[in-house]
Amino acid sequence: MAILEVAEPGGTRVTGRQAAPSLGRRALTVAFVLVTLGFVVATVANNWEQVQAHPWSIDWVRLALSTGALVVVLGFAVAVWYRVLLRFESGRGNWKSLARIWFLSSIGRYTPGKIWQFVAAAALAKRAGLAPVVVLTSLVVYMGFGLLAAGVVSAATLPLSVLGLDVPAWTTLAVAAAAAFGFCHPAVINGALRLVPRAVHREVLVWEGSWADGIVIVSASILYWGFYGLAFYLFLDAVVGVPYEAIPILAGINALSFLVGYLFFIAPAGLGARELIITVLLASVVGGAGIAGAVAVLSRLWVIAAELIGAALVLAVSPGTTNDGS
Repeated sequence: MAILEVAEPGGTRVTGRQAAPSLGRRALTVAFVLVTLGFVVATVANNWEQVQAHPWSIDWVRLALSTGALVVVLGFAVAVWYRVLLRFESGRGNWKSLARIWFLSSIGRYTPGKIWQFVAAAALAKRAGLAPVVVLTSLVVYMGFGLLAAGVVSAATLPLSVLGLDVPAWTTLAVAAAAAFGFCHPAVINGALRLVPRAVHREVLVWEGSWADGIVIVSASILYWGFYGLAFYLFLDAVVGVPYEAIPILAGINALSFLVGYLFFIAPAGLGARELIITVLLASVVGGAGIAGAVAVLSRLWVIAAELIGAALVLAVSPGTTNDGS
């Protein structure tokens, strides 16, 4: 059992127990990751001649640039999350404190169970003098905005034929955009938040932002995925070489891979799910499924490297704890 103790805005404490993943769920997680990654490995193996024939030549300068760009993009995500946090009562803090929580807790995403990122974020929020329940709720709401934006970017940039769909592109984009901007209405957000008391045994938190605030945050999240797509392009260009005209579709592939990774919540950090999507959709861009599979695995290492660099930077800038929350 993991024990999570959080401080309420009024100063009282709520202690909740979060059950550790059951043996059955752990087995399901392992099975899912093995099957999806096994598909990627099998794809590379079955196309090994293709992989060997590819003129691999890593541009280390561009690779470093892409990694640095990704760190900056993740920092931009923290700024969007901060805007979400401020729309809650008792929501406070600053970018620096939230960046520390973001990068350090992100390491927990790779632990089976999906709860450890939030356990770590709660502990870090408490050390920073912030209300953990408010921080965690705002983080979940931010992730919801991000997934809605990922759907819009995917619909706007990916050819539907690649997904096996015979639907006009404008139809899919219109549906995705309508869903994204509709779900960010305060009534929808607060309706979802009313489900929280059953989980944490406390009075529900209220999103105090307007519909316009939600639209701005979804739009900022769309920009985030666009910037992420640019960093992804720099990474791919450094590793296998891709034309800059492919940036839109790469942004869509990247956004969709993360969207699917989040939806398959049993996989830590979307492990396996994200690589599967990249392998399938990137093949036509990089010259074959085998190359796409190899790149998918490398892209995971690239993301981890950026997250670790971000964590190292926030530790270097603020090695101690922050207690003012201002």
